Amino acid sequence: MNPAYCDADNSSARPVQRAASGRAAEGLEIARAESRIARRRALAGLLLGPVVATLGCASVNYGDDQYRLTWATAGKDVMWIPTRENVAVAMLEAAATRPDDIVYDLGSGDGVIPIVAARRFGARAVGIEYNPDLVALSQRNAVRAGVADRVTLKRGDIFVEDFSEATVVTLYLGESLNLKLEPRLRRMRPGTRIVSNTFSLGAWVPDRTLDLAENGRAFYWIVPAAVEGRWRFMGLPGRDMLVAQVGQRGQFIDLRELGSRAAPATEGRLEGSQARFILPGAAGQPLRLTGSFSGDRFVGVIDGLPGRSVTGERLR
Repeated sequence: MNPAYCDADNSSARPVQRAASGRAAEGLEIARAESRIARRRALAGLLLGPVVATLGCASVNYGDDQYRLTWATAGKDVMWIPTRENVAVAMLEAAATRPDDIVYDLGSGDGVIPIVAARRFGARAVGIEYNPDLVALSQRNAVRAGVADRVTLKRGDIFVEDFSEATVVTLYLGESLNLKLEPRLRRMRPGTRIVSNTFSLGAWVPDRTLDLAENGRAFYWIVPAAVEGRWRFMGLPGRDMLVAQVGQRGQFIDLRELGSRAAPATEGRLEGSQARFILPGAAGQPLRLTGSFSGDRFVGVIDGLPGRSVTGERLR
């Protein structure tokens, strides 16, 4: 990998404050004039700086002697923009990447994220990239990094390729492409971790937002189990069973007891298959449950009553 990255210098000049002495009025007027000039220079720097920086970035070769790769190289759906290695590390750390993980990078470009996943985290990684020149470059980068045995970098269309085996998915695409991928990502195995650089996944609220300082931000999700439906829970103190309608919005769930006028419990939360939520007890007191969903079954315990097992089954 080419470690050189182009940095835009967004620093601006500060007006110099000069103390007035002797001819105070004249000195103050000079200071004001200098301040106006400095502000104009600073404004010009802010307006022209990104343009100059981009022009400078366009001349940097991020590839190698076999393929010249420049900033904003046109691709099938998006332009190529480099991912800094420290950003790749932060994204993979947020996903708690482990050696037993399978990391898929969708739109893998020059292979930075898959290579970092293998080299630093010991994971097996797969990169899917449409541009054949970028695929070949990323494969050479993996050989140079000494991780070719743990990284697969292949040409493919991210909307066609199967990445269902992934335990971690990373993205640096764009808002519209993320929205197009969102339905597939929501259907992935519960517990799959997703990290997107810069762009969100529409209305799907992230579990965390990562502050990457000067590199912007990233978003992190854990795919929740699909639990919406009518459920029967058994093992609750003081009652044989309870039937409730479970509603779901991403990782958030609410439960409404059927036949009851009580307001639904809206504090439920999923983390993959693991859940925490509230059910009403026999006397109306809230019972906080912790457990796990697996298909149409639930097994958990009541907080404060660790020996009391609660089970549930989805009716429809």
